[in-house]
Amino acid sequence: MDDLSTNKPDIQITGEAFSEFGMQKENLQSCRARIEVKARDVASGNIISVDRQTSVAVDIAEHIAAKTALQNGADELAKRLIPKLGK
Repeated sequence: MDDLSTNKPDIQITGEAFSEFGMQKENLQSCRARIEVKARDVASGNIISVDRQTSVAVDIAEHIAAKTALQNGADELAKRLIPKLGK
């Protein structure tokens, strides 16, 4: 959504996410991620859902492990959030 658009969403989803280095064992590195989201009905302002997810991923590259942990966490959140938005 941008300010110039005439189409406004019915639901606004906001949140934040981050990932951090976890540990290293030999050449494998792990990262942990946490994602928090809030879905709000724009017309009424009512909160539809608030949820959070943590996840861990391992790779030989720290940046890939960090992004994979975020991706896995987002996938788990979406599985729970999407059914709530359809109501």
